[in-house]
Amino acid sequence: MPPDLPETYYLDNVIVLFDHIESLYGDILEQEQLKFLHQFADLTIDAKKLYIRLLNRSHQLFRLSKVDYPEIGSLEQAIQELETCRFLQIDPEIERQARLALFSKRELLALHPEPKSLRTLNRMALESQLLEQSDGSFFAAVKQSDRLIQVLQKDSYLLFQMLFFGNLNQSMTDFILRDLGLNQFENYTIDLENRPYGSTVDIQQHWLLHRIGSKLQLGEADDTDTLEACFNAMPEDIDPGSPLFRISERIKYEVARQFERLGDQTLALDHYRQCVLPPSRERIVRLLTQQGKIESALRICETIVADPYGDEELQFALVFGTRLVKRHKLNHATVFDQSGFNHNPERIELSLPRQESVEQAVVDYLIAQDDSSQCYYLENSLFNGVLGLIIWDVVFAPVPGAFYHPFQKRPADFYAHDFRRKRALQLAQVWLSISSNADILRCARECWATKHGLMNPLVNWQTLSLEVIELALTRINFSHWMAIFERILLDLRNNRAGFPDLTLFPADGGYRLIEVKGPGDSLQKNQQRWMQFFAEHDIPHALARVQWIPDE
Repeated sequence: MPPDLPETYYLDNVIVLFDHIESLYGDILEQEQLKFLHQFADLTIDAKKLYIRLLNRSHQLFRLSKVDYPEIGSLEQAIQELETCRFLQIDPEIERQARLALFSKRELLALHPEPKSLRTLNRMALESQLLEQSDGSFFAAVKQSDRLIQVLQKDSYLLFQMLFFGNLNQSMTDFILRDLGLNQFENYTIDLENRPYGSTVDIQQHWLLHRIGSKLQLGEADDTDTLEACFNAMPEDIDPGSPLFRISERIKYEVARQFERLGDQTLALDHYRQCVLPPSRERIVRLLTQQGKIESALRICETIVADPYGDEELQFALVFGTRLVKRHKLNHATVFDQSGFNHNPERIELSLPRQESVEQAVVDYLIAQDDSSQCYYLENSLFNGVLGLIIWDVVFAPVPGAFYHPFQKRPADFYAHDFRRKRALQLAQVWLSISSNADILRCARECWATKHGLMNPLVNWQTLSLEVIELALTRINFSHWMAIFERILLDLRNNRAGFPDLTLFPADGGYRLIEVKGPGDSLQKNQQRWMQFFAEHDIPHALARVQWIPDE
């Protein structure tokens, strides 16, 4: 048991989860699911403890002699009760191989009439030999040596975890991290009006997506029949504004990508064309280019340029389209104008003594040039952090489908293309209340005082300090703050990263953003896009390239 937690913490947390699900979705759950919840609620405490202990294990078959939980008063009575309610099955009929897997090699040899001939075999060879050559008496001895119990209805438990967390990547560990105080979350609203699942169909569709995803993970990479079956099984009527749409798009893209990896470009193209979200159009362009269909590839690039999903996709279309035009000497140059992505920032060439951190080496150098200057290695923390503080209530606003459970550091649709649109009214109210750096500082201070330590996808409490924020708001122009905030919100997935490493505040005023690159390192695409943006908005920035001074 983790320290400082009650003995029955695992059961207490599951009861919280079940109560949450029934109160939020009781009207749209199927009868079998409601029956599960009600039957579980009627169990004795010991039966509940045992069932949850076993459910939280990775497998579903157990030897009775290996089941030992001191906090359970009467194990035998709990087992009998769970069998009566169809939560467990005692001594189920199972395959011989599955039964052997429950015993150690030493135990199997002890039950075998001729163990000497088997001792030198490894585990795999031993099981193979036993299955092929042992008679019924050996397996009867194995069966009689210990009783088995099998957990039933585990799918219902997994379904409820999926409804609670919105996925099956998270687990009951999130409860423990909260209870231990390691993670602290905002107290946002989760109610019937804004619940993520609005109907029984929503629940069924998500469970179907989970099963399709699991089938793909467990299947062989070259099993094209399974890939095709999974793709065809995808529900077609998912609302594009639903979180399920993004899940379905991700699965469809992975199927198409796997066909591409297997070398079947025809099937890959066919499946990519049925995907909506990036980077499906990029993959189509690349495959068409490989097939020599240059005009078709260029038409897709033109479509992207005319209506991109974001700067990342636009940059690809411009760069790749320009490459095709030049290589094949085609007349598309004006369409693929890269003037918005070819900025060359001012470069600072430095030769410095080697340090573990190249960024810290540049900080030390800049301060050494003028010890009245201040320089901080903040990377993405400063502008994201200030934005996160002033739009805190927008991030955690009650929006349908945004919050599944109390342990979210961000709303479920935080990276969705329509995140900003769904909160347009709240954002407009924030911008109306801010007309100067003084307003930004006021909002930031108020939020810092009341929310410090709570998880927020934009705020890094460990890196950022209120003193740095106060300094930055005396040096950085209001128009620069607002322009950067606007760009971050245009594409939260891509634009919350890529900021320059260092923020320099020279002694004589102003500021400068400096990206640091060590030997052999180069600008990433999102960094290139930010620097182009800085140039367009007269935001002071530079690229520091460092070479290490050779050791004597």
